[in-house]
Amino acid sequence: MESQIITHWSDLDQLKEDWDALLKNSWADTVFLTWDWIQAWREAVHEVVEPFVVVVRDDKGDLVGLAPFYMAELRLLNLVSFKTLRIMADYATGAEYPDWIVSRQVEKEAVQAIVSTLLEAKGRWDTIWMPHMTGWTGSIENISSACQAGGLPHRYRATRFGYFDLPETMAQFEAHFFGERVQELRDERSALLGREGVEISRCTNKADLPGLLEALFELHDRRWSLAGGAGRKPYAAEFYRLFVQRVFDEGSLRLAAITDGGKIEAIQIGSIYNNHYLLLQEALNPDAVPGVGEVLRTLVIEDCINAGVKGYDFLMGADEEKRRWGAEERSGYDLFIGSPNLKTRLLFRKEIWPTGRFLTQSG
Repeated sequence: MESQIITHWSDLDQLKEDWDALLKNSWADTVFLTWDWIQAWREAVHEVVEPFVVVVRDDKGDLVGLAPFYMAELRLLNLVSFKTLRIMADYATGAEYPDWIVSRQVEKEAVQAIVSTLLEAKGRWDTIWMPHMTGWTGSIENISSACQAGGLPHRYRATRFGYFDLPETMAQFEAHFFGERVQELRDERSALLGREGVEISRCTNKADLPGLLEALFELHDRRWSLAGGAGRKPYAAEFYRLFVQRVFDEGSLRLAAITDGGKIEAIQIGSIYNNHYLLLQEALNPDAVPGVGEVLRTLVIEDCINAGVKGYDFLMGADEEKRRWGAEERSGYDLFIGSPNLKTRLLFRKEIWPTGRFLTQSG
């Protein structure tokens, strides 16, 4: 196998035709690693980040492995800098399930080739940070094993995701997940949708996307303001403006809202990928009629069931609210890898993670 590291965006463009084909032939197959998702992020950040993509090809020259990194920075106590590799489009997008994209036929060999390439370039990076990886594809085991063999210090910790399979009919869903609450929820839904001026809106016209997205952003900002938070991350709004335009014509985008008197009270955006619904963003007017968010989610689930979608993915987190909707906990991992240099080895002597108060991302 032959490997190279791409550090210029123009060189990355050469992979466009093969990127998604490799992704489909990997266990890493998710919307968050598609060419469209990453290119929308690339445009949103205006290429101010530096790519550091490890590319692996077999003896025939076919693409069999990608580690789609970009260069970031972590700072220890805001003093010591660590050149850090992260998976493209993991910032400001809501992306989950970061991974290395490797062919199923040569999975272990391709992962080992990526680690070997990283070792050869060990002077160009200090750490790799991959939070919220899947725990059900075998990726964490393969990467950990290759790191162990290559002498790369690393550690991982458990995280949780919320997901549930969708039944064949809405009646089955209601009976299974709501039990005795079925009639109560049906009455709540009928009462809300029977109110004068209340309507369900499903985006079927590309021209409506900008207005619906702006409503989503506005509701998000209101929520963060009331909670005393910092609001949305830089580039987040621009990323979603670009991404939805890219994928709308494919029919994979789902954007639904409930309006009252023409004003959006609840809105949800998701993506159908591999016949599973991924909840990307949702927002609720804090002054809305009680139950409007619950009714909207029920409608989205019903649309998915009617379309034959097989599962509903809440993504990160498995809290009580998600369990109330029937979500089951799926295990995931945060992975932290170090380059075999003295500075990084000293860092790995302590249980320090990039999510704590000691080690933080710069910029």
